Amino acid sequence: MTNWTPKLTNVAGTDGTTGGGRYAVSDGVCTFTAMIVAHKETQAASSAGFGLTLPVKAASGARYAFQLSYDGRSADNGVWTGEATIYAGSDGTKIDRLRVTTGSNGAALQNVEHLYGDAEGATEAEIITVTGSYPIA
Repeated sequence: MTNWTPKLTNVAGTDGTTGGGRYAVSDGVCTFTAMIVAHKETQAASSAGFGLTLPVKAASGARYAFQLSYDGRSADNGVWTGEATIYAGSDGTKIDRLRVTTGSNGAALQNVEHLYGDAEGATEAEIITVTGSYPIA
């Protein structure tokens, strides 16, 4: 496995996160795990929410969905699951959307567009983990 540093995309202002990840490519498929840790409050540039860079460009023309977990740590005291999605129209360099289930309706997904980091009395960072595989370009 190879180390890589994933970064959030669609960030407004300063990105208060750090990232770490590992990936491997075999037979035209990239398998990866990415972790983003929010140390400072970070806001998305639009209601579309954050995206995430990929280690290797994905093959275009299809929609890919990956497993996402969101650990609210001391900000929300919970772990949510969701999906990270690359849309068919994407250029394949990044995940387009990070989404989690909502607190009010567990069946609905909402875009992740704000990370508390150290805001509002939070003392531990939030952690987003994305895992999956996709065909490369």
